[in-house]
Amino acid sequence: MKRFLFLTLVLLLGGALLAEAMRTYPGYLLLMVGGETGKRIEMNLWVAIGGLTLGILGLFLFFWLLRSLARAIGGSVSRIRFGRSRMARRRLTNGLVEYMEGNWARARRLLLKSAARSDAPIINYLAAARSAFELGYRDEANELLAKAEATGDDTQLAVAISQARMQLLDKHYEQCIASLQRAMQEEPNHPALLQLLRQAYYHIGEWHGLRELLPRLEKHGTMSESQLQQLELEVYQHLLQDAANRNDREKLRETWQSLSGRWQRNIELRNQYAALLHKVGEDLEAEKHLRWILNREWRADTVRLYGYLTGADASQQLAVADSWQKEYGENADLLTCLGRLCLRNEIWGKARQYFEKSLLLRSDPATSAELARLLYALGEKEHAARLYEEGLMQAVSDLPKLPLPDQSTGILSSRAP
Repeated sequence: MKRFLFLTLVLLLGGALLAEAMRTYPGYLLLMVGGETGKRIEMNLWVAIGGLTLGILGLFLFFWLLRSLARAIGGSVSRIRFGRSRMARRRLTNGLVEYMEGNWARARRLLLKSAARSDAPIINYLAAARSAFELGYRDEANELLAKAEATGDDTQLAVAISQARMQLLDKHYEQCIASLQRAMQEEPNHPALLQLLRQAYYHIGEWHGLRELLPRLEKHGTMSESQLQQLELEVYQHLLQDAANRNDREKLRETWQSLSGRWQRNIELRNQYAALLHKVGEDLEAEKHLRWILNREWRADTVRLYGYLTGADASQQLAVADSWQKEYGENADLLTCLGRLCLRNEIWGKARQYFEKSLLLRSDPATSAELARLLYALGEKEHAARLYEEGLMQAVSDLPKLPLPDQSTGILSSRAP
C-alpha cells in the first residue's frame, strides 16, 4: 500500500513537472532534408519527444512479438518432434509403477508399447519379460530377454540375472546354475549372482558347491553375519551327515578335520559329529567328543547318547558319568545313562536303582523298557510285564476309546484300558 501511494505521488509530481516544463519551454523542432533547398519539417519539441518515445516503444513491442512468435513456432515443432518420446517415457514410468505393484498384464502392455521409443529399452524388455513370466508366458519372456540382450554390448549381466531369477522361480535349478556359472565367468564376485547361486545350490542340496561358495559369500555377499553363520553350520551338518549315510568313516573324519577350529568348538556341530561317529561304529572316538561337550555344558541329548556308547573302559566311563551327577545334580536323562553304564559294568542292583529314580522324575518309555528288561532277566517277570505295558501305553498315548471284553464277566465294556 505504501509503495502504491509513493508511486502515485511520484507520477503526479512527474506529470506536474512535465506540464510546467512544456509551458515554460514550448520550443520547436526543425528538420531539414536536402540542404537549404530541401524539405523542411517543423513540429513542437514536446510532440517530437512524445513521437520518438512512442516509436521506440513500438519498435520494442515489435521485436518482443517477433521473438514470442519464434518461440511459439519452435515449441510447436518440438512438441511434434519429441512428443512421442515424452509419451514413451510416461508409459515407461507408468509401466514400472504397475510392475512394482504386481499388475503384470498392465505393466507388460505399457512397457512393450514404449519400448521402441524408450531411451533405455533394456529396462522395458527386462521388466516386460518378468511380467510375461509371471503371467505364464514363458516363451514370450525368453524372447523379450533376447531383445533386451540385443539392445547393447553391456546388457549380458542384467539379462543373465533376470533369466536366472526366472529359472529359480520355475524350480529349474540346474538350468539356473548353468546360467549363473556362465555369467560368473565375467563377474565372479557379483553379489546378485552369488546370492542366486547360493539359493539354487541350497534347493538341490549341493553342499559341496555351497562350501566352495562360502568364502566369496562372506567377502562379497549381502548376507548378515548371523545368516552367513547359520548357512555355514547347515553346510557342515549336511556334509557330515552325507558321509555318515554312506557309512564312509574316512570321509566323515576328513570332513571334520577340514573344519576350522572355530567350528570344531561349536557344541551343536560337535554333538552331531559324535552321534554320527556312533552311527558308523566309532564309539571310542565319539566318547571323547561327548566328554568334551559335557565337561563344558549340560545337554540332555548328549548325555542320552553317552549311555549308548561302548567305551574303551566301561568302569572309567561310569566314573565320568557319575562325576556329572555331582556337577549337574540328579536328572532323568543322566540317571538313565548311569543305569545303562551300570548294566555295561554288570552292576545290576545299582542299575535298577538308577532306572527307578529316573522314572520317579519322569515317565519315559525307553527307561521303562530298560528296567523291564533288567527285571525280566532277574526273574521278576510280572513286574517286568507291567513295566512293558506302562512303557507301551506311554509310547502310544492316543488310542481311541473302543469297547473291550470284560475279563470278569465276558460282557463288552466301553472303558478304555
